[in-house]
Amino acid sequence: MKPFMITALGLGMMLVAAGTARANLTAPPPAADTPVNFSFSFGAERMEGDTTYRIGYPVTLPSGVVLEGYFPISELEWPLDIWLARVEGSMVLYKKIRVNGMVKKDLSDPEDNMIDSDWLTPRNPSRLDVYSESNISDFQALIVDASIDWIFFRSDVVSLYAGLGFLYQDFEYEAKLIRQHSPSGLPGFAVEGDGRVAITYDITYTIPYARIGTELRLSPRFLLAGSFAFSPFAEAEDTDRHLLRENGGKVAEGDMDGDAFMFDVSGKFNFTPSVHVKAGFHYVKIDVDGTQTQVYATGQPLGTVTQESESSQSSGYVMLGFDF
Repeated sequence: MKPFMITALGLGMMLVAAGTARANLTAPPPAADTPVNFSFSFGAERMEGDTTYRIGYPVTLPSGVVLEGYFPISELEWPLDIWLARVEGSMVLYKKIRVNGMVKKDLSDPEDNMIDSDWLTPRNPSRLDVYSESNISDFQALIVDASIDWIFFRSDVVSLYAGLGFLYQDFEYEAKLIRQHSPSGLPGFAVEGDGRVAITYDITYTIPYARIGTELRLSPRFLLAGSFAFSPFAEAEDTDRHLLRENGGKVAEGDMDGDAFMFDVSGKFNFTPSVHVKAGFHYVKIDVDGTQTQVYATGQPLGTVTQESESSQSSGYVMLGFDF
């Protein structure tokens, strides 16, 4: 198990223990029963995962001829083992409607390398012919999540809600080749990196979603929450620039759609009616497909290939917050 996962789970169990131990103690006086309540929190998040795309047949040439064949021809795995700053806030109206917003921004570059794999032999499409790794020299990430919930059931212990939301994710990479070789022994593919940026990659996911969730008050101070969201309308656009190719480099732009799901589990412990700490686990899975259009940097078209992209993101987070 990853260290950040152990940390998040350990903090969660500590919160549960603290909340249970204090269940019979005198609770802090409740906040004023106002028609509008606000909550704001900030903290850090550790993400593990990747965003990976594959291309292959069918291929449409600039002439319009369609070539059939195998899939994939090529795969690029971009790492997402990063630290993020996380800020979130919510507003509850008359205990029925809750408006939520969250922004996350990168605090570190990925530690793992980008992996590029190619299968170039039609008579043996499962044989790996070219393999390379590149270190991430520059990285930027921005994640924005906005949602609105309807709390349709509420008691002293349990509340249930349903809502709609929109998730935006943008990941931008620059990478320098470390080494490329041919595991199958094809000649002409042995290349050592020379320190130049060899490839850049930018992918944007836009995901409208519906979700359901629950909150369980285990003690006056401790709240356990969980939610599940799904989207059949996930979209992705990406741009891959191979800077060192012939004719000034190759530019590939993808346009994809598909589905996504995500879930979140968290524990919140109030030290006072206004100050709390929260720890949780968040998971996102995105699976989209479509086409990728390739051109040389000089403008010469190369054709269109079939493309698939998927991303798995597991995160643990800890936050300090304020209720008012």
